[in-house]
Amino acid sequence: MATTNSAADQALVPPVGNAAPSTTFTPPVEQPMTPAQALAFKRRWVALILLSLTLLMIVADSTIVNIAFPSIRKTFGASYADAEWINSIYSLFFAAFLITFGKLGDQFGRRNIFVGGAIVFLLGSIGTGFAPNIGFAIGARALQGLGGAMMSPSTLSIISSTFKGRERGIAFGVWGATAGVAGAVGPIVGGWLITNGGGIVNTFNGLFTSLGISADNWRLAFLINAPIGIIAIAGSIWAIREGKLDRTIKHKIDVLGILLASLALGFIVFGAIEGQNYGWLQQREVLRIGPIIYPQLADSTLTTIPAGMNVTSFIPVSFVIGAIFLALFVLWELRQERRDAEPVFEFGLLKYRSFRFGLITIMIVALGEFGIVLALSIYLQLARGLDAFHTGLAFLPFAIVILIVAPSAGILSARFGAKWIVTAGMLIEALAMFLTSRTLYVNVPDWQLVAVFAIYGAGIGLAIAQTANIVLSDIPREKTGVASGATNTIRQVGSTIGIAIIGAVLFGSFATNAKPLIASSTAFTDFGAAVKADKTLSAPSRLIANEIVSFEATAKQAISDGLDANTGFDSNNSDTVQTAIDNTPAFLKTNAKLDDPTVVAKVKTELKPYADQLTASLQNSLAVGFSQAARTSALVAMFFILLGAISSLQLPNNKAPQGSDAPVAAH
Repeated sequence: MATTNSAADQALVPPVGNAAPSTTFTPPVEQPMTPAQALAFKRRWVALILLSLTLLMIVADSTIVNIAFPSIRKTFGASYADAEWINSIYSLFFAAFLITFGKLGDQFGRRNIFVGGAIVFLLGSIGTGFAPNIGFAIGARALQGLGGAMMSPSTLSIISSTFKGRERGIAFGVWGATAGVAGAVGPIVGGWLITNGGGIVNTFNGLFTSLGISADNWRLAFLINAPIGIIAIAGSIWAIREGKLDRTIKHKIDVLGILLASLALGFIVFGAIEGQNYGWLQQREVLRIGPIIYPQLADSTLTTIPAGMNVTSFIPVSFVIGAIFLALFVLWELRQERRDAEPVFEFGLLKYRSFRFGLITIMIVALGEFGIVLALSIYLQLARGLDAFHTGLAFLPFAIVILIVAPSAGILSARFGAKWIVTAGMLIEALAMFLTSRTLYVNVPDWQLVAVFAIYGAGIGLAIAQTANIVLSDIPREKTGVASGATNTIRQVGSTIGIAIIGAVLFGSFATNAKPLIASSTAFTDFGAAVKADKTLSAPSRLIANEIVSFEATAKQAISDGLDANTGFDSNNSDTVQTAIDNTPAFLKTNAKLDDPTVVAKVKTELKPYADQLTASLQNSLAVGFSQAARTSALVAMFFILLGAISSLQLPNNKAPQGSDAPVAAH
């Protein structure tokens, strides 16, 4: 068994000098709790529920924008790039400040930082919900990300210092179950509100009108955080006791360390998030951030780089700048430690084997776990044709199994050791990814998808919570805030980079697989033959049908170009007949009498069944190509998760000692 630095191990170290060695082990004596500590102990499970609820809110808000994205664009008339920042800015601020607020929680009180973060998050949610324009919404989302970064490390550190023994494993199991299902909750709740929230919006229509903003359903996806935030703030003050703060120590904030860490993480996460949009090596889109515009084009209205114009992407530069700031951060923090100052991150904590290898394991596994969820979400929508709400519902088996397994993992870890539960969970995850690579076909039966999602949920439930348990198991309680911040930062950075890697594999493989399928498609030929065989069609419909057939080369090229630009082909937004009418030459319009609304309506009615069949045929080719790409992505995710399982073998196998469920005061 690997050695650890636990208090029990230290108590067994033989005395030095001439003192006689001790032959018996005397466990440390628990100090009697004060009335305030006893009250906090009684409310510890309420505190756990509140912490889990806020974690659910934080994680769900990182996914809910994916559902609200089209509606937000429509409300503000925003460009794709501007609307994308609604999502990116949240992740950027969240990742950049996690370590900072983990450290500040250790210095100034974890509950204090948690409550402050809940207030900031609440203000950001209300600001997004009532945003009058896209710029205001982006700023409010940044505030949300900042609030999330304040709260997230505190959820782990408060749990770590409040629970121990078997209770600790169960508490981390509940935390892990929440973290696991939160990603599915966002699309489900957000999709339902956007689809069915009209009645709620109408109730407050007067308020929206008085503020001069549109009453749109997507606003509810953010405003729903208001009651949750109020409950979290009031409940945490009631149920969570602030740990002892040494008032004799005058803490000094490491301003330069905070700045360097935030810049390093900001540039790295920014590059990982935006690489898919702007291009990893060659710039595809024009970057516009306030006064910053890259590249400067003669036509300032362009949003994409003209064909044939080669411009080096700023994404590699973003990674290099981030790496430089990261190196400066490490050097500065090591200097701070040598001077006995208070660095943002104490690299001395890496001496704990559980922390060191725990961070490595979390980083590797996050590369696969989060990226594949993105691939599965898009597969369900593009290959299976589900809308956003039903895509969220498809993840319910995954979420339910996590809720069942994660708390049980805490009990199992007390018996077998958390290390083996983590390793077993990761191996089950890898098995699920292998099965996914053999399952994701267009017409796969639903029960097979449910089975694969359930197996994956079981693996996540076993691994995610107990990994966090191990990482913090040997960290001194007064350092758990900064350690929690580091844990969440590593997971966030790993997930962002993993989404970038698997996203690149997914869309690159999609284009490679789908383009030959589109090129060889007989959809237009079949359309022409079907129309020709229908002798009941009117003359104008036949003329337009011929025009549609003549679009074949142009349409296939447009789809191919869309695949290269990661936009693909959306059958829900295409009207083949109307496109044909709009592009029909003037003389043909006159001959077909397409200036007559009655004739146009008749043409659309007559050709709609054939046009729908044409669209469905093209869409099926894309769906087949995407299912092939999703299977490839599953293998990439399996590779990362297997590496994580190998890394987990280096973790110490700490078990909860017998009788360790005695009450412990909150710190």
